[in-house]
Formats: sequence, C-alpha cells, structure tokens
Amino acid sequence: MAPVNKPKHKGKALLAGALSGVFEISCTYPTEYVKTTMQLSSEKLSVGNIVKQTYQNNGFLGFYRGLPSMVYFAAPKAAIRFASFETCSGLLTGPNGEDKFGLGSAKGFVAGLGAGTMEAIFVTTPQETIKVRLINDAFRTDGPPKYRSFFHGVKSIVGEFGVGGIYKGVAPTIIKVSTAQATRFGVFNVIPAEQRNTPIKAACSGAFAGGVSVLLFQGIDVIKSRMQGLDAGKYRSTVHCFTEILKNEGPLAFYKGVGPRMTRVCLEVGITMSLYGEIVKLLNMVWKTDQ
Repeated sequence: MAPVNKPKHKGKALLAGALSGVFEISCTYPTEYVKTTMQLSSEKLSVGNIVKQTYQNNGFLGFYRGLPSMVYFAAPKAAIRFASFETCSGLLTGPNGEDKFGLGSAKGFVAGLGAGTMEAIFVTTPQETIKVRLINDAFRTDGPPKYRSFFHGVKSIVGEFGVGGIYKGVAPTIIKVSTAQATRFGVFNVIPAEQRNTPIKAACSGAFAGGVSVLLFQGIDVIKSRMQGLDAGKYRSTVHCFTEILKNEGPLAFYKGVGPRMTRVCLEVGITMSLYGEIVKLLNMVWKTDQ
C-alpha cells in the first residue's frame, strides 16, 4: 500500500494516513458490524438475519454501534500504519535509493510486516477489543446491553479487567494485522506502477490487495474476534480457541463473516490507497518541505 505519491516527510505521512483512515471507516463501518456479529455467533447467522434483527431492534443507527471505537482510533491507526511503512521502507533502502538487503519485490512485504506489527501493538488491539465487546453486548441474550455508550464501555472494561482487559487477544491481533498489512503492501507494490498511477487504478489495485489478504487470513480474524468477545474467558490461549472452534463448529467456521469482511477490506484498502495519494498531493501544495 505504498502510493505512487508517497511522502518521505514523516509528518505528511502521518497526516495523510490519519485523514484517509477516518474517511474510510466512516464509509464502511456497517460491513464491519455485520462481519463481527457473524464471527461472534456460534450459530449460523446470515447477513440478512443480522441486518433484519439489527434494524428491528435499533434502527439504522444500530449498524453503527461500536463505531466510536473505530473513529477515535482510525486516525492514529492509519497514521502509524503509513508512517511505519515509510520508516521501514527507509531502513531497507540505501542512501542512493538502492535495495540495501537485496529483497527485491519482497521489500514491500517486509516493510508491511513491520508496519502491521506497530499498528497492532499501539492501536488495533485495544480498538478491536472495545469494538468487539460493544457489538457482542448489543446481541447478549441474558439481559439488556450492559454498556450505555463508548466511554461507558471503556470505563467498564478497564474497571472490571484492568488496562490488560483492552489487550485481550493481542497475539492473534498482531498475527492478523502484521500478515494482512504485509500482504496488502506487498501485493500493491508488486502491481506495476502504471496500473496504480491514477486514483481509480490505485483504488482497484488496493481492493485487489485487500481481497488477497482476506482469503489468506480470514481464520485469524475469527479467532481474534472470539478472544475479544464477552465469552473470551472460556479460551485459555490462541491455540485453545482454534481447537475449540474446529472441534465444535468445523473448519468452515473459520470463514464466518468472510463475505462482509471481503467487502469491507476491499473498500477499506481501495479507498485508503487512492485517497492517501490525493491527500499527499494537496499537502504538497500547502505544506512546503524539503522532502
């Protein structure tokens, strides 16, 4: 996901990533809501079932439950992602632009792996834990929802489980985000530059890279959601969660929510990649730097 018009200036990379991230999640969150709800359920729920139930119970705004956790974190998440990618790319590149370690086309994958790891540790894990618990809480069957709002949810989770409570599922989250970003950055960079030199081409290339990452790592996303839900306590570890899902629900359970997640990720990466490059152009017009 290294846009053609990528900046070397770290401040521009941070700001462009932050703005594109906020815009993207505001557009695509309903698909994230449906995907997470499907993954949390041990029963077979269709997209139609979830849409109907959500709309009947909470109206259109019900599809945006948990959105604040994504919006508040969207800017720092995208900022860290792109800035870390630029930093890692710089570390892998010599002073004259040469490939320092002879990685070739794999350089994008390696830089993406580093960017995804930083993103998962500093932003994605607490964000995903809060989002998953808010969505899970909306569908609880043992009483009314416990969390009244985003801030009440955060206060309740930290109060009950401590700061470590928002770092549930950190291992599968790091695996998920680092491998996903490595795939997306890597695939995007492998695509010839002439096929991503306009906003539309960049969006299509980004959507393709995002789709590849979903097909490869959907199972990790399911495990992450289960370990961050309200029933996370019944899983002793990532491996235990994997074996329990496989034993009780079968291998296809690891592809729960793949449809809405595919839609969400393709839109996310397509929008972010095309918008990032255009925001960089605007920043270059109003923010004059040496790089």
